[in-house]
Amino acid sequence: MNVVVIGGGFVGQLVQWAIPEARILDWRNNAPADHLETRIGPRYLWEPIPGVPSSSFDVVTTIDNQPPTLESILTYKKKVGKENDGGNWDVQFRHHTTGFRSQLPVPRIEFGKRVTMIDHRSRVLWTNNLDVVHYDWLVSTIPLPALLDIFGSSHASSFRSQVIYMTRTPIPQDVIGDVLHMNYVSDPQTPIYRVTDSLGERFSESLVRIDSSAIKIMPGKIFTYPEAEHLLNQLGALRCKCFGRFGTWRPDELAHETWSLIIAWRDEIYG
Repeated sequence: MNVVVIGGGFVGQLVQWAIPEARILDWRNNAPADHLETRIGPRYLWEPIPGVPSSSFDVVTTIDNQPPTLESILTYKKKVGKENDGGNWDVQFRHHTTGFRSQLPVPRIEFGKRVTMIDHRSRVLWTNNLDVVHYDWLVSTIPLPALLDIFGSSHASSFRSQVIYMTRTPIPQDVIGDVLHMNYVSDPQTPIYRVTDSLGERFSESLVRIDSSAIKIMPGKIFTYPEAEHLLNQLGALRCKCFGRFGTWRPDELAHETWSLIIAWRDEIYG
């Protein structure tokens, strides 16, 4: 089975962990120093990936430095325009929980391979350097509207997202130890909406640039699109499978849920 993956981030690496022969194409010209540092900011799993060495740590979630309540959660959600997102707020804002850091092995990624065209009829794609790549199944982990744009779909411009601006500053390691502390800020007059302390760094996120050193993250916050599931089914019929929060455009999807979906799909196509 010739499986080709678009995107060498964490989700693309999960696909290759599940299907070792999968070929990963990535638009970046060079490999990052740490293959797991694929998105700026602290990352952690809510559940470990089976077979992957992981280390656990405590996670503390607060809103305005207080334990979350339904009232404070709703106030925060209104601030970021996601009060109708339908997510499981009790789980997302659990005051105390356990997180896991994955130690996925170094993947095999082909860098400098931006996919520019896909012919689903002949199952062939082309990259920016005119490579021709044949596939039996195409897996996309890039944002769904970006994939649809390659396919030439008119839906690509209908998806809504908001840029995140993130600053990172060092803090004394002994301030919180090996604890990840996420504090959501509900005040609508305060541009910062979340501050995360982890491993000696503080990550401050806002929806407007308030610091010239801030890193611009796109697509940042994503908002549900009513046609997304229908489009995913259409792509699946064309032997193109999407995985990950951005790949499926499901704002609340977590990495361990993505892993379960990858495994179910793998077992289905391999019989």
